[in-house]
Formats: sequence, C-alpha cells, structure tokens
Amino acid sequence: MKKNILYAVLLLLVVFAVPQILSDFGTNLTTEIFIMAMFAMSLGLIMGYAGLDSLGHAAFFGIGAYSVALIGQFVTNTYLIIIIAVAIAGLLAFITGAVFIRTSKFYFLMITLAFSQLIFTLFWQMKDLTGGADGMSVSAIMNLGFGDIFDPQTMYYVMGIIFVAVYILLRLFVESPAGKITKGVMENEGRMSALGYDVRVYKLLAYTLSGALAGFAGSLYSFYNVFVSPELSAWLFSGQVMIMVIVGGVGTLLGPAIGAGVFIFLQNFISTYTERWPLILGAILIFLVLLGKGGIIQWLKLGVDMIFKSKPKNNKVSSTIQPEKEEVIS
Repeated sequence: MKKNILYAVLLLLVVFAVPQILSDFGTNLTTEIFIMAMFAMSLGLIMGYAGLDSLGHAAFFGIGAYSVALIGQFVTNTYLIIIIAVAIAGLLAFITGAVFIRTSKFYFLMITLAFSQLIFTLFWQMKDLTGGADGMSVSAIMNLGFGDIFDPQTMYYVMGIIFVAVYILLRLFVESPAGKITKGVMENEGRMSALGYDVRVYKLLAYTLSGALAGFAGSLYSFYNVFVSPELSAWLFSGQVMIMVIVGGVGTLLGPAIGAGVFIFLQNFISTYTERWPLILGAILIFLVLLGKGGIIQWLKLGVDMIFKSKPKNNKVSSTIQPEKEEVIS
C-alpha cells in the first residue's frame, strides 16, 4: 500500500511539473499522451497479465468516443455521459469476450481484428447517425462540477489526475487475488485449471475490465478532441496501440504508458520535418523492439539498478569475513 502511495505521489509531481517545463504545445500534446496512455494500459492489461493479444481493442475506444458524441447531443451531465459510455463498452466487451476467449492465441488475434473492422464498418455506413467517413463533431462539453472546461491547461490537469487515478486502480487490481490468479492463468493455464480455478472466468474478467477502460479513454478523447471519426475503431489504430505496449514493455503497467508517450512524441516530432514520417517512425520502432525485448521500462530498470544497486561481490566478501571475526572474538 505504501508503495502505491509513493507511485501516486511521484506521478502527481510529474503531472504538476510538466507545464512548468514545456510550452503550450508540449502541454497540449502531453494531454493527448495521458489519454493514449490509459488506452495503452488497457491493452497492456490483457496482453501482459492475461496473455490475450488483441488487434481489435480500438473498437472499444471508438465506442466510448462515439457514445459521448451521440449521447452528448441529449445529455449535458458529464459524469452520466462517461458512465453510459463506459457501461456500453464494458458490456460489449463482456458479451464478445465470452465468445472470443474460447479461441486460441492466433485465432483470438484474428477474431478481435474482425470485430474491430465490424465496428469500423458500422460507424462508416451509419452516415445519418455517425456522419460516416466524414466523422462528427462533439457538442458535449466537459464539466466536472467547477465549470465548463475550455482552457487547454485545465484540461491537461484533469487528464493528468485521471491518468494517475487509473494507474493506481489498475495496480490495485493487479496486486489483488483476482489479478494474481489472472497472471497465473497466463503463465500456466493447465496448472491453474488443475488447482480448481475457472480460467475462462478470470480471462473474461480481465477482458471486460480492459474493454471498459478502453471505452473510458475513448470518452475522454472525445471531450478532448471535440471530433470523432471511424478511424478511431479501425484495426490500424489497434495495431498502433499494440506497438505502444510492446515498445514500452509488456507485463508492466507504466510500460505501455511510456510507450504511448514515445510513440506520440516521435509521430509529432518527425511529421514536422517530412511527409515520410511513417517510414522513419516504423524504422525507429523496429530498432527499439529489436534492441530491447523487455521494452523501454526494462531499460529504465536496468539503469536504476546500475546506479543504486550495491555490488553483490562486496556483500559476499563482508559475509565471509564476519564469521572469522566472530571466531577471533570467541
């Protein structure tokens, strides 16, 4: 518990320090990173803790985003809009997950991709409702009880605090008995089944929670971007988020968030210099993946260990010398 509090304090310090360092553009870009980080963490939850690699996770993100755009035309309460969006995404994740988790790894990957394309096609074809390929603007304005949020800096702080809260909630889940059992199912499904656990229940729990969180991130993005389009649910977007998770580090919570930050930063930085930024970005990401299979988070851990960890040889020497001293004294 103390460790979780420490993480929360450190993340909050980072959130409040960023606007003092970056420009207005940098602060606004970090706001987008917070939202994408939550989306990446939702996918990282099932990839790193349930062993479910999905290429259709953007479907839930798009559902959350379009829910705000559509419901916001009739409802003004921000909390109610977000709750409905998360409920729709979570319910759809539960229904589809009950079917999808019955398949093996490769087939699970393909069926989630097909599901994403189905949602993408629905948003594309329902022109009267969703605007079709042109997308639609979002009329709902975020208001959390202290006035409408228009100011980019206020939006930044709101998204930053929500990001920290989501991270802490995910860490509590991962460290809970249900989270540990889910991780055990990923590592050795046969053994957990032999111990009497219903492995499908825990897979479905993780998948439903992940889909609901992706819908939550999509609803926040809708308030932030004030525009939604079918591309938010396309499998290509799912692929981008999967890259974020892999680059940041699978099997960790902060890894996907760091991967999202690196991906979005490189995307915006390189695109300002050349129109061929996808080619350069792809080459950089391939290099990052091949260089370190554990992701950026593992590099950071190695760096911290090299700086702060004491040398084991000294400990061995001291442990061997100590008994000799005791023998002399005796």
